[in-house]
Amino acid sequence: MYEVQYLGHSFFKVKFPKANVLIDPYIKSETNSKDFTRLIKCPVSEKQLKDTDLILVTHEHFDHFDHQAIEDIAKNNKSLVGSSSEILNQLKIPPSLKVQLEPNKTFKLRGLSIKPISVHHPTSFCPMGYSVGDKNFTVFHSGDTQLMDSLKSIKADVAMLPIGGGNMTMDVVDAVRTVKMMKPKYAIPMHYNTFKMIRAQPLEFKEKIDKSIIPTKPLIMKVGETIKF
Repeated sequence: MYEVQYLGHSFFKVKFPKANVLIDPYIKSETNSKDFTRLIKCPVSEKQLKDTDLILVTHEHFDHFDHQAIEDIAKNNKSLVGSSSEILNQLKIPPSLKVQLEPNKTFKLRGLSIKPISVHHPTSFCPMGYSVGDKNFTVFHSGDTQLMDSLKSIKADVAMLPIGGGNMTMDVVDAVRTVKMMKPKYAIPMHYNTFKMIRAQPLEFKEKIDKSIIPTKPLIMKVGETIKF
């Protein structure tokens, strides 16, 4: 049994038989900028994530890299944290819990195959997406990225892609183009409606995919919702 839980913005919990993985935790991290006033809150606390085996961080922006939450979860649960060296150097956790990841190499962590993939997000120093899975099920979380032809080589059962646009990530149209290139079994939109500048219509994403000839099934997840595969 595999489970994907959407915890808002780009934050997911993925449950594999061997390990539970958090990607881009964003629970309480805030900024003083009015442009980034959070409109949709995270439905869970750190204490509710006590079964976490592995945490992956795509890049350093506050809405993907919640320092305090990651430190608390990792220390309390001995969770491994995988990311770039720049991210890991900012975390006050035991060195034994840090795993430096590099693009286009495959790592084995907690019984899972982890492949970081370089993505295009110009305001980040080392943006990565992650292909995470075992022999039966793989998810791809793109992190923040714009449209890239190289994404067509990624094979995944579930693709999590941003649709918020705002000159920061793909918008709905480019996310649909990416789905058509990748052809995953399922596609989940993320990184939208958390802030006013990234408002988007997930139903537009769904409708465009449904009208295409590709077999991908779009899944519009409510914040806090879990889907089993």
